[in-house]
Amino acid sequence: ALAITPDGQRVVSSSKDKTLKVWNLTTGKEERTLSGHGDSVYAFAITPDGQRVVSGSKDKTLKIWNLATGEEEYTLSGHSDSVNALAITPDGQRVVSGSKDKTLKVWNLTTGKEEHTLSSHSDSVNALAITPDGQRVVSSSKDKTLKVWN
Repeated sequence: ALAITPDGQRVVSSSKDKTLKVWNLTTGKEERTLSGHGDSVYAFAITPDGQRVVSGSKDKTLKIWNLATGEEEYTLSGHSDSVNALAITPDGQRVVSGSKDKTLKVWNLTTGKEEHTLSSHSDSVNALAITPDGQRVVSSSKDKTLKVWN
């Protein structure tokens, strides 16, 4: 996966090597490597203010990283299988994760606590999107459905 920071100065990439890398778009040089996951990093999202990155892994966890320092702030655990998709609300207050365990989880990025578990897919959740107003999440699953959540 790839994403460009909101200021357009950096690109972040994830890998099966269990890391994320932060690259400077002007120089093309790697600035830092974010390591700490126990398995492949399948998904990540950058907060709207560009200060943090949230990553999801085959190791069943999400990690919150400080983009400027590369330090891990904390780990979120609660899924029973790989985290395949992530999306951050436009206000930067919550992240939604989708998993092979057939659920979506809503996490508070300030407290690191799980707020909700959403479940009605019958197979792996593979993609997510949040509406621009932050009021709805759309999920896509291997069960061949899209679901819209409030």
